[in-house]
Amino acid sequence: MLIRTVKVSLILLFFIIINFFLFADSSSALYLASDRISSSWPGAASHHTIQFRTTENIPASGKIVIDFGADFDFPANFDYSDVDFSISDFSSGPFTDRALASSSSASTDGINIATSSSKIITINLNSINNVSASKYIKIELGTNADYGEAGNEQIINPNSLNSYRITINTYNPENVYIERAQIMVVTVEPVNFGALSRKRYLGAAPIGWLNFGTTQTIVSLQTNYPARCRYATASGTSYTAMTEDFSYASSTAYYVNHTKIVDGLVNGGNYEYYVRCADDDGVYDDAHECIYASTTPYTTASGTPILNLDCIDYYIVFSILAAEGTGGGEDDGTGGDDPDADGDGTSSGGGSGIGSGGGGGGGIGDGAGMYLPYPPPPGAPGVVFTGWAYPGTEVTILKDGIEVGKALAGIQADFGAYLEVLNRGIYTFGLWAEDSMARKSNTFSATFFMEAGTQTTISDIILSPTISLTKSVVTAGQVIEAFGQTVPGSTVEAWLYPEKSGEVLDSEIIKKDGLASASGEWSLFLNTDNLIDGSYLVKARATIVDTGTSDFSAILKINIGAAQIEPTGICEGADLNHDGKVNLTDFSILLYHWGTDDECADQNHDGTVNLTDFSIMLFYWTG
Repeated sequence: MLIRTVKVSLILLFFIIINFFLFADSSSALYLASDRISSSWPGAASHHTIQFRTTENIPASGKIVIDFGADFDFPANFDYSDVDFSISDFSSGPFTDRALASSSSASTDGINIATSSSKIITINLNSINNVSASKYIKIELGTNADYGEAGNEQIINPNSLNSYRITINTYNPENVYIERAQIMVVTVEPVNFGALSRKRYLGAAPIGWLNFGTTQTIVSLQTNYPARCRYATASGTSYTAMTEDFSYASSTAYYVNHTKIVDGLVNGGNYEYYVRCADDDGVYDDAHECIYASTTPYTTASGTPILNLDCIDYYIVFSILAAEGTGGGEDDGTGGDDPDADGDGTSSGGGSGIGSGGGGGGGIGDGAGMYLPYPPPPGAPGVVFTGWAYPGTEVTILKDGIEVGKALAGIQADFGAYLEVLNRGIYTFGLWAEDSMARKSNTFSATFFMEAGTQTTISDIILSPTISLTKSVVTAGQVIEAFGQTVPGSTVEAWLYPEKSGEVLDSEIIKKDGLASASGEWSLFLNTDNLIDGSYLVKARATIVDTGTSDFSAILKINIGAAQIEPTGICEGADLNHDGKVNLTDFSILLYHWGTDDECADQNHDGTVNLTDFSIMLFYWTG
């Protein structure tokens, strides 16, 4: 398929040095030292972001010495205003800046610049505030320093192609060495290359059938390049002749979202939109073969043949059900058509879910995998979800217990989704995800009233960590390892406590916390010293600094000594997510499995999740 290409000119702007540690005594070494520079060209002016973690305390009036060696060069006016010094408990921040001046005092840290043989920057700590062990330190050098006075000078790279060591030492007030790290920086020639990147349209929505009574919806697509998109209702219309613009565009890390609210929709109507876009250079997509968001690319939804192949139309088609409960067929759960149309596997289409789609867009069948749009058009009626799950995973979104779409979490586990809701009423929304090892989170649930035509945002959702145990039976004194996945860099707290019918006292709970890795993996060891034989429970939760704390994870049972563990798969007492409560979250899970033979939701074990199981749940209801 012929696709217009865009020439890309790429310059290597960032060169990240990956932690080279060159020291003899690892017990006295700074941890995770790295330096990110803005340009790696020989002789180029560059700013530096140096980051490391202390393993030992640096006392007040101590110092941090950064030795660049003789090959780097400092401009004559390089001073404390070109330096930022900040501290955090976490590698990802937030970092707290410390006040700097040309010399130290009781309240400010002093910056000394040496430019004789070696180029050395010394940070002399003030006489009151130390730097504790296990703190993350970030030192910004150059125009990236913006706390207090803005930096206006850069460090000059060595003139030769080579690798260079930057040494970091810490000292106490008596100038006694504490610990060290060495970082390797490499200068390389500028990298310039041309590449052909195909312009692509994808993510057409809606596709298929919308519910009876839908009068307004959002037409949307994505492009992999900055573009202004338009549409017409006739195939082959040139871009310049199109009169309808997509009214809103927003960028993600990889794609640009284009959306348009259309109204005046009627029951039984068939709607066809032909989209073309222009790039930032004003080049129109008018002279290549057609791309369609349909598996029948040469026929419209109403059966009209499309004969004009000399076009670059992106074809979006949908229909409104003529009557409630009707539609054109059944969703076979095999997934939808490929709007990408080039077979590279990046389509986000899903099954059409005939007869059961939400009013805001074509519903999806089980397992369809359609991603809901995000961000939403300003003021568009519906609900917006933002939060964190697990890196690179799908978040399933439920409305009143029925799956209505998915969101894709990024590498930092963040996700966003917009679900159109047109009718006023009370809704219960649920969100859950599976981590990279197919371990499932508990379902986050929210119930509220929505007025027609309004937009509601549910933000800072933190899905519960997933959790596993290495053993289900131990003897007293053995260590229990709990592990799972959550938001990268978040703090995970695991609880071990006795299983009992009455209230568990705080003094009976063994708690342990730690940080999740860059991939969200976490692992904590719980000591069982002095515990008596019996059944115990383990659960965990995650906290994101300055944001909030998740609900607890699923509760796992572990046996210490000879006590027997009852099976957890049957979800006794209607506690379907094992959080010790029976509430709307469990009700949402029950609705999700309605009519199936799910072992957990089928409380009376008759092979079907139905009203009988709902009655059992009401009996155990705790709210």
